[in-house]
Amino acid sequence: MASITAAGSDGSLFPARGWHELYHAAIIELDSAKLRGRIAEARRAIVSRAKEILTTSQDEHYFLNDALRSLLLLEAAAEREKQAS
Repeated sequence: MASITAAGSDGSLFPARGWHELYHAAIIELDSAKLRGRIAEARRAIVSRAKEILTTSQDEHYFLNDALRSLLLLEAAAEREKQAS
């Protein structure tokens, strides 16, 4: 696992927290009608941030990749649940 070596000026692990807040909102969303939109919004923010830091932060890249994998799993689970309904 990657080590965290830098923190934002507010003490957060991620200097640009927008993607992390959107990711967290998607992970905890309980309303299936809102889930797809939350996943899409988080994915866009994660990919955008990954492009911004392409060569600067290996630690954050690790967390971005992990978040994208988690969103894929969540999306697949939501799709299975929708089909079962």
